Amino acid sequence: MIPCEKNIPEHRVRCFLKRFSYVLVRFLFRLQYVGLEHIPERGPLILIANHTSIMDMFAIHAKVRPWIHWVAKKELFSKPFLARLLITLGCIPVSRDKADLSAARGIMGVLKRDEIVGLFPQGTRVAPDRIALVLPRNGAVHFALKTHVPLLPVAIEGRFRLFSKIRIVFGEPFRIPDHQRSSSDPESLQQTSLWAMQRVYDLIGKRNVYRTDRKPQEETVS
Repeated sequence: MIPCEKNIPEHRVRCFLKRFSYVLVRFLFRLQYVGLEHIPERGPLILIANHTSIMDMFAIHAKVRPWIHWVAKKELFSKPFLARLLITLGCIPVSRDKADLSAARGIMGVLKRDEIVGLFPQGTRVAPDRIALVLPRNGAVHFALKTHVPLLPVAIEGRFRLFSKIRIVFGEPFRIPDHQRSSSDPESLQQTSLWAMQRVYDLIGKRNVYRTDRKPQEETVS
């Protein structure tokens, strides 16, 4: 089991959740992890993953040593108790319908502390037959371009049913190259977001999920 971090203010709660995540997914599902050697010891880093179930975060947390600050929809923070818990766990509330300066400050703050931000670019859980219909949002790419922080692609394959086999693949972190940082218009951001999300699906053999005309040359992180 991955030990908990010792130097964070909410150590006890986060330590409990990390251990709970490990026990929960190991007991309920048959998980196979691939590419664990690609997980850095610390950030700054933006983790991007496809979203299949509420269990995605637990399954990823179970094997990632550094704490992940997940970006979550603001609606989850409407209940006081749940809001306090999510904030304690380092989650960052975001409005999905408009530019959110508070969320941007939260994300930048995490990256400046050399920690990890976790994002599901599709913004919602997506069934396998609807992948091509749900385009990724531009947030992850926007912050990667703004900060030149690497992206860590994570792909989840399988359905979280009792004792089902789930495969979680961590890819090699990569940076979007400098020449792409000057292309910040909405169309270019969308193309780069599609390309980045396609890299996630490439990890589990889902090729050409998105049809993109332009594919930037990635810069891998050594």
